[in-house]
Amino acid sequence: MCGIQNVTRKHGTYYYRKLIRLGADKPFRLRLSLKTTSRRRAALLAPALTLICERVAMGIVSNMARDGLNAAQRAEIFRRQILVERDRLEAMHASLHVLPPDDHDDIGNALTLRLGASEMAAQDGAMQGKIEDFLVARVDPDNDDEDIVVLAWSDLAASIEHEGAEQAAVARLAELGVEQSALREAMARKVVNEARIVAIREFREVLANPGSAYAPVPRSEYEPAPQYVVSPPVPSAPPPPQTAAPGPYATMTATEALEKFFEHNPKTGGKDGNSRRKNGQAWKANTRKQARASARLLEQVMEGRPLAQITHDDLVNLNNCFENVHGATFLRSPKQQEMTIFEIVDEYAALIAENEKLAEKGEKKPEGGNDGAAAPTRLTRKDLGLALSTTNRHFVLLRQLTNWFSRHHPIAELDYGAFIMKKRGNARDERPRYTEEQGRMIFSLPPWTGASAPKRRMHPGSTIIHDSWYWVPMIDWYTGMRLDEISSLELDEIEFEAGHWQIQIKPNSLRGLKTDSSERVNPVASELLRLGFDKYVEALRSEGEWLLFPELLPESGIGTLGYGFYKTRWVHLATKLPFLTKGQANHSFRHTVIDAMKAGRISEELRADYVGHKQTSQTAGRYSGVHMNLLREAAEAIPQVTEDLDPHPINLLPKRLRQPRKARKRRSSSSV
Repeated sequence: MCGIQNVTRKHGTYYYRKLIRLGADKPFRLRLSLKTTSRRRAALLAPALTLICERVAMGIVSNMARDGLNAAQRAEIFRRQILVERDRLEAMHASLHVLPPDDHDDIGNALTLRLGASEMAAQDGAMQGKIEDFLVARVDPDNDDEDIVVLAWSDLAASIEHEGAEQAAVARLAELGVEQSALREAMARKVVNEARIVAIREFREVLANPGSAYAPVPRSEYEPAPQYVVSPPVPSAPPPPQTAAPGPYATMTATEALEKFFEHNPKTGGKDGNSRRKNGQAWKANTRKQARASARLLEQVMEGRPLAQITHDDLVNLNNCFENVHGATFLRSPKQQEMTIFEIVDEYAALIAENEKLAEKGEKKPEGGNDGAAAPTRLTRKDLGLALSTTNRHFVLLRQLTNWFSRHHPIAELDYGAFIMKKRGNARDERPRYTEEQGRMIFSLPPWTGASAPKRRMHPGSTIIHDSWYWVPMIDWYTGMRLDEISSLELDEIEFEAGHWQIQIKPNSLRGLKTDSSERVNPVASELLRLGFDKYVEALRSEGEWLLFPELLPESGIGTLGYGFYKTRWVHLATKLPFLTKGQANHSFRHTVIDAMKAGRISEELRADYVGHKQTSQTAGRYSGVHMNLLREAAEAIPQVTEDLDPHPINLLPKRLRQPRKARKRRSSSSV
């Protein structure tokens, strides 16, 4: 740092850097050289440039509404341009048939090269505002003897009659009768390039599935006419009109269509869920379950109408329901599993209305459930609404279903872009981490220092019990495993290999994994072994158990073991942790591990291997003895916040408390 605001110094030269924000749009960074090695001159130039930037930015923002293009104008330019691009791409493809290009013997390769180059140029134009000339090369990886084809984009654009974005933008503005200005032309160019990107991707899809470019044609229209002579008709009453019998898709509900979708798509697991299992490419059981839930909710919103009658209004109604349910408890209880989404919305509304009446009287509703429902008794309106990731998942699954269905039966146009939204912000900063001091505070609570009884774990005492209360947060801290990965571990997945304890993280009978890269082997941290984790595993095996935490298994079979830990353990721990902020829970342990390894200069490859993140390349000798030693060394970078805890003889939960947990009708803080 050179000590001058918005200025950096590199190789003796000073550079100006400033983040510019224009209204609600994504900010961009201005970078330019001050072309001086004098600190004094740089200190004079930087404030002047900052003042100029602020004035220009304020001027642009104030003139945006008056000088720019509104949403309707941009949408019309996009519509017109994509029609132009569709025709241009079809003509370009046909011209390659008529006059094969000189640069390729194979028309398919020539077309692929032109589509790829056109998309790259359009992306540059949309992002940078202009298209710099670049080289395009094609190399056949399977034939070392084939010549490498290298062309300049400018030559390629001329050969495919690619109209410049500038000319296209001016033409679209003229068609709309909009007066030209520098800002309007720039905005129109961006829309033109965006339309080109969409048209090229759409064109590729049509090449793969030609029928998608045309409306469905009834088979009866292609039946040949009878080849015999008909005698002159005798005047009679006209016959009743004949209507074609509707096909099977015309009467399918959303859930019935989904089962057909599974049958037609082996990548989803097929009809029985077992297709493509050997290569691990099929949908996980949890994904199929989520898809069935999405289809069932849509069917309820459509009130049993066939999927062929779906409209955009049905999606709007479904989204309205999503905004009026409580995300943390929606469909979590057996009771709600039997209810329609409208009944669930009404239940939440009634609970909120009751709470508001009590609030007006200055009263509070006592803690406790209502007939086994999972909704919190002190629910307010601000608590309603599914998380963005959950609504996105529902609509993405429904989009796949309706896109497939539309290839078999015509349906109304559906705009899923109105519901699927990108989450703003940096994903790395979304969830708070724990500090080392906060970690020590967590493990100073009664589950680790002594509780009064097995069922009163948050009440101080002298009893140490080794179960999910004790081990799950500790394993989370020292491994960074996901909560459900820990809670659903089977004893067979805890191994003693080559003199070391390790955990096999893989799909098992209770849960799958989030991604393919989540399947991994983690060493058991030395601190866990000091506190008796290996002895706990052996004690459970001697008792005939098969789960690491049998007390978390739900008797009803509904819900995950991780969710069970969160609702029956973590929520009580959280009440004793005043430093917790919104979003700081079990998954924050995972981010803490990653940050600790970064601080310990552990390589990105080892970090990814340890926590199960996707890697760009596969490690040679992965999980060999040498590699496991490296992972064990990486684990030592995690702060040992439990070093003050003393190891105790293993004390398992009584057998009666290691049974599958029952659904609780009432929640009482006095029993924990």
